[in-house]
This record gives sequence, structure tokens and C-alpha cells, in this order.
Amino acid sequence: MPDINRNKLNHERLSGLVALVTGAAGGIGLAVCRRLAAEGARILMTDLDGTRLAAAADVLRANGAEVDTVVADLAKKGERDRLVPAAVERWGRFDILVNNAAFHGERRTFLDASEEEFEQIFAVNVMATAALCRAAARAMQAQGAAGAIVNIGSIQAGLPVPTYAAYVASKGAVAALTRALAVELAPAGIRVNAVLPGVIATEAFKQALADGADAKRQMPMTAALLERQGEAAEVAAAVTFLASSDASFITGAALPVDGGRSISRKADPFEQSFGDRTESGIPE
Repeated sequence: MPDINRNKLNHERLSGLVALVTGAAGGIGLAVCRRLAAEGARILMTDLDGTRLAAAADVLRANGAEVDTVVADLAKKGERDRLVPAAVERWGRFDILVNNAAFHGERRTFLDASEEEFEQIFAVNVMATAALCRAAARAMQAQGAAGAIVNIGSIQAGLPVPTYAAYVASKGAVAALTRALAVELAPAGIRVNAVLPGVIATEAFKQALADGADAKRQMPMTAALLERQGEAAEVAAAVTFLASSDASFITGAALPVDGGRSISRKADPFEQSFGDRTESGIPE
């Protein structure tokens, strides 16, 4: 695997800019914070897990990052509504929003999934994303400056796996919302793009495998063309590019970071290894 950190980072690319990253306590969210900070951004980190969030922020500060934290449950309107104002109050401006937080729900067939579970997943994955996009756009317009929104989608929106209908539907909604907002916010100079991760080797993903307590559910060879799982830092690099002025002529795009899985004709190892289709889907 190539070492993406070997490339010299441009510490001036995001200098002075303020970002909000949701789901920032670990995995892709923390990797995004690390990369944005390395390139000069000041970051408001938010997550539901206050203990992990504080520990993550301490690590970043120890490496010279300028970050602050807010513990919030994005499913609750009152808690998510205070995030963008908190960033503006802390640093006096707002430039970058990364909607990374997501709720997968339990693995179950569509026929067994409850309406309440759909509502819970959509509350975090869709409603919170939309609310934060609205708040971010208003803050950007109020300061008379352009800005960038990057939504974390999933290749599952186009390549759905069994037992995750609500999650897949929510990520499809995020993809559609991204395109709609790119159209509406372009006149204000606000770019809206999405990154679509494939199978990424985060701790949450490893835990999803371990929870199965079944040897055959250990990760088989991936169907990605590059024949490996992705790293959170690789997703973070794509997010940072789209948030930066290097992507100043890109909006409404959906960038897969999946090792070529979305165009692969290789057999899905989950289908082959797990047999029962209800055991073939693992979340990103």
C-alpha cells in the first residue's frame, strides 16, 4: 500500500480557515481532522462520545493543532443547531463543513426492519446533514465568503448490500442532497461535494466483523480492484482536497474512494463466504 503521508503537506492550503467535522472521535472523522489540521485549518470537532472525543482532541493538540470540541447528539435538533454558531463564536468565521457522522443501525432484513429504526437512521444521516448544511451555508453567506461542504456518502448507495436497507437509502438521500445543494448554493460561491468510501479499515469496521463471532465472517479478500481495504487517511486526503482551493472548480461531484470497487467485476467475497445473503453486508 502506498504511504500517502510521505507526500509533503501544504501547511498553507487551509491556513486560517475554520472547519466543523462531525463524528470526529475516531475512524474517518478523526483522520479528516488530523489532515485538515496538518494543512492549517482550525477545527471544531463534534461527536456523541465525549470521552473518545476529548482524547482525540488532546492528541491533535499535542501535535500542534488548534481544535475545540462539542459533545452533541446529531439526532436532536437542539444539539446540532448549536454547532456552527459555536465554531463562529470560537474563531469568528466558518469555511468548511464535513458531514461524517453516520448511524448504521442493526443488521436485519428490510421486512424485519422497523419504522422507528428507519427514522433513527434518517435523523442522523439525512436530517442532521441537511440541517448542518443549511447552518453552514447561512454562516458562509453572512461573512460574504465562499466555502466548502463535503458530505461523506457511501458506495452502498449505488451498490447496496443486503440487511442495510435503511442505511443504504439514507446514503442515497445524502447523494441527492449533495447534488441539489451544489445547484442552489453555487451562486453564493459555496461548493458542495461528496466522498464515497468503500470498505475502509476503521476500528468500527473491525468491530463489526468481530461481533459476528463466526470465523467465516473474518474479512476475506476484497472485491476492490486494488485488492485491499482502504485506510481512513486515504478518505481524509480526498475530503481535504475537495475542501481546499485546489478543488475550486469542482461542485456537485461524488468521489469514490473505494479502490475501484464500484467498477469492479470481481465476485463479491461477502456473497461467496457468507452464503446466506442476510450475512453478506458489512458497513463501511
